[in-house]
Amino acid sequence: MSTTPPAASDDSTTVDIDTKPGSPLPTYVWIIIAVVVGLLAAGLTWLVMRGGSDDVGGTIASPSVVGFTIEEATTTIEGAGLQIGDISLQPSDIENGRILEQNPPAGAQLALGSRIDIVVSGDANPVVPDLLSLNESDAVNALIALGLRAGTITETSSAEEAGQVVAQSVAAGEQVPIGTQVDLRVSNGRVGVADVVGLTAAEAKAALRNEGFKITEQEQESGQPGIVLSQSPEAGADAAVGSTVVITVGKAPEPSPTPTPTPTPTPVSQAVCGRDVLTKAVEDTRSPGDTPVQGLQDYTCVAGWAVAIAQIGDQPDQIVLDRFIFTTDGDNWSRISRNQACADGSDLPDALRPSACSNVVG
Repeated sequence: MSTTPPAASDDSTTVDIDTKPGSPLPTYVWIIIAVVVGLLAAGLTWLVMRGGSDDVGGTIASPSVVGFTIEEATTTIEGAGLQIGDISLQPSDIENGRILEQNPPAGAQLALGSRIDIVVSGDANPVVPDLLSLNESDAVNALIALGLRAGTITETSSAEEAGQVVAQSVAAGEQVPIGTQVDLRVSNGRVGVADVVGLTAAEAKAALRNEGFKITEQEQESGQPGIVLSQSPEAGADAAVGSTVVITVGKAPEPSPTPTPTPTPTPVSQAVCGRDVLTKAVEDTRSPGDTPVQGLQDYTCVAGWAVAIAQIGDQPDQIVLDRFIFTTDGDNWSRISRNQACADGSDLPDALRPSACSNVVG
């Protein structure tokens, strides 16, 4: 009995796609389904993004600002690359300052920089608010909230804080048409320094403090004590509020010290003080017929003065004592009378006064 051998196997795999109802799908089918679904999702996302783009053919979709405040609407419209157009007010039960209508409407394709007109709930003739003391940003927002516009904004020197509104072109409380422009002047936080030279220190300090400056004072000798001699920065210069101004104030010169008088030096005697020299000086004062001088009993020299006690007489038992007072005139001794030597104001040294001025000789 012969047996039919099995057919030779083939390396290729044959897949039977004829599955019975209720059988699980093969893996490759699920992969195909996943790819198709992913492509469909990506396409839908692209279409949605394309359809919502703000730039279709070089245009921008107008944003919806109905119900916004004017400030919110301005931020939104300008943020989209567009501009606020005409603003009109319309009485309404809606809160004042809310957008009632816009033209073009939301979603309209507009060229970059196009204007969107808005209708705002409120009076057609708003009252201009008081903007002084507000900073620039708050002042602009206050105008926008009332349907008004900020016009030209310029900086000006002022002692107020930098950025603060110091003037407005339309007075607060004035009723104006919607869309009216109000120009603003804003402080730059700098002021012109007052001219204080020539003022008293107190006046200068008061003037500078009123302008918002700090003061440093320094002194300089002057014939104008208490008066401002100079200032830095100079008068009229723009300086930041709160900065320091240096003023130089005059002060009376210090009194010159009284010079100590230079004592007149006592002439140094060149005359020799000695027994023989003074004996000769005594003899020179005598006349030829006078009783001879026997010698000196004693003598004393002090600072150009000399007192000599001379022995006068012919015989030793007839000796008398006589006093001679001398002062030097350089190299020589000159006799001076007792009255002159002992008078008040005389230069006679105190050490010689007892011997020179005593009534007793010897």
